[in-house]
Amino acid sequence: MNIRYFIEYISVAAMAFAVSATMNSCSDDYPDALDAPYSTDLLSIKVINAGAEQNLIYEGTIDEEKKMVSFKRFDPSTDFSNLKVEATVSEGAELDSDVIDATLSDEETEKTVLLRVKNHTRYKDYFVRIRKKVPVYGADWDKATLYDFTGGKIADAASGSTRWADFDGNHVLLVSRNGGVKPELFSVTDLKAGTIDSPKILDVTGIAGGTFPISCGALRNGHIYVSNLSGGGVSPLKIYYWDTPDSAPENILNSILADDAPNANTRHGDNASFNIGAEGNGYVFFGSNNGADFIRYSVTTGKTVGGPKVLTSFSGANSYPTIFRIGGTSDFVFSGINAYPRIVSEENKASAEISGLSGLQITACQIVVFNEERYLLTCSVNRNGSGTSALRIYDITKGSSLSDAVALLNANPKPIYEFVLGSDKCISPGTVVNYSIQKDAEGKDSVLSVFAFSTQMGFVIVDFPIKVTLDD
Repeated sequence: MNIRYFIEYISVAAMAFAVSATMNSCSDDYPDALDAPYSTDLLSIKVINAGAEQNLIYEGTIDEEKKMVSFKRFDPSTDFSNLKVEATVSEGAELDSDVIDATLSDEETEKTVLLRVKNHTRYKDYFVRIRKKVPVYGADWDKATLYDFTGGKIADAASGSTRWADFDGNHVLLVSRNGGVKPELFSVTDLKAGTIDSPKILDVTGIAGGTFPISCGALRNGHIYVSNLSGGGVSPLKIYYWDTPDSAPENILNSILADDAPNANTRHGDNASFNIGAEGNGYVFFGSNNGADFIRYSVTTGKTVGGPKVLTSFSGANSYPTIFRIGGTSDFVFSGINAYPRIVSEENKASAEISGLSGLQITACQIVVFNEERYLLTCSVNRNGSGTSALRIYDITKGSSLSDAVALLNANPKPIYEFVLGSDKCISPGTVVNYSIQKDAEGKDSVLSVFAFSTQMGFVIVDFPIKVTLDD
């Protein structure tokens, strides 16, 4: 036989044998013993006795790859020590137990336990995550809506001649001397819609006197207050009052300090802290330019001013300190540029020192309770060439008292929210923080709006919704 034909014959025969072998192997089934008959898969699961009446059913979601079982958050009245489960498992398999003990302590809100599926001598373990649906409180910092009017967007807000501002949820007040005596109101609705060029210019009939005729101001109970700057003992210290934005101003304070408070330092009005409650009663504090004292005036019926009383200040307060009442309590919070904030009385006597915030050059502090949590709102400045003008918010909810909360803050002075208004140096930094709380149809807290202003930097409004309990 020709060698070439012999090689071809052998090759064809080998190929035929290979094909035949392959066909025969495909037609033969493996023995049953190789099919792993004792499967241990968890196919479905539910808890059937959740809730106070043990009549709520929760379906579980199974991640086979991670061997993880997840449920929606359970009604908090559930007996977590006795969760009865019904499950579908592989044929011939069963649960090691149809009761899960996921007992939670008062501090715990979730626990992960093991659930075993058995089939003869084989088994598979699944991680079962049990979570309690608990009420949540306070603001949701991750869902903030920011309205930024820094960086010169509003010329008067960025002017060094505008050294004070305020906010009440409906309006922003700029006490501006940029180009004249020009106290002006901006609608918050307009600002949020992007309309920034149509403020309401207040009537300034009769406004005159002092080193500056207007300097600081406030929005309280729908009324408007603007004060001037008294540069000396015989220079009048004044407060003007507008009943509505369309009203003419009324002069409700005209004080010659050389006569009324001869033991006070001479220059007041670089700052003003208006503490006037819903009934129109409270105090106005004016800190001296050198930071040595405060003059406190009483206010009744919204516009009857009495006093004054001279109070000692704290070292490092400098020219722009503030004192603001804490909610409906008898406590106030003091802050000054190079003096750390303090919890004080109406006499400016300290009961707690927020020394953990030392060095931040804070000149504006407020404390607010929102949705059953308590926050410290601050705004810093850059007066000495270091630092920034920044809104910072701190959670001071924990602690059995405000003093306890301050001690905890001192140990860990980390803000939960921060926004930098600017970093330029400003030697005359009128800095203001305020807030408003929106309510829902049931009268419950709904949105916390926080306002921060710093001279030359402008201002911001930040809206924080309440935290919402999630099921998943």
